[in-house]
Amino acid sequence: MDEEKRMEAREAVKDTFPDPGEGEVEVEVSHGQEDSRSDVEELREVLAAVSEFIKNLEEPLGNILKTALSVMDGAKLGEEVASFYKKLRDSGMPEEMVEEFTREYFRMRMESLNIAKILRELAKGELQEAGEG
Repeated sequence: MDEEKRMEAREAVKDTFPDPGEGEVEVEVSHGQEDSRSDVEELREVLAAVSEFIKNLEEPLGNILKTALSVMDGAKLGEEVASFYKKLRDSGMPEEMVEEFTREYFRMRMESLNIAKILRELAKGELQEAGEG
């Protein structure tokens, strides 16, 4: 690519994408061996930042997974549904309404169980893949 076309391409990029602000990454197209080395170094820096970001997600995602899996405890679910039923009944609501609300509460908890099962299967798959690698 001759110098004139390179300058035109840079101007087009500048017009399309404004100068990066703080925290943004500026990307420059290069064609020389020296430029490609700096591109590789820049790519390493970006990948290191992405890797650090993913490491920082590990603990929060683990906590979410633990919470989702705790929903699958059948005894705990039974206690929660019974407690919900008792609180509604003790509040003086009509029995028919109490039963309807309790069924709906149970249905919603069972739906969350399905999500927890999916997460557990995903976690098992990831753990098995990690063990294979």
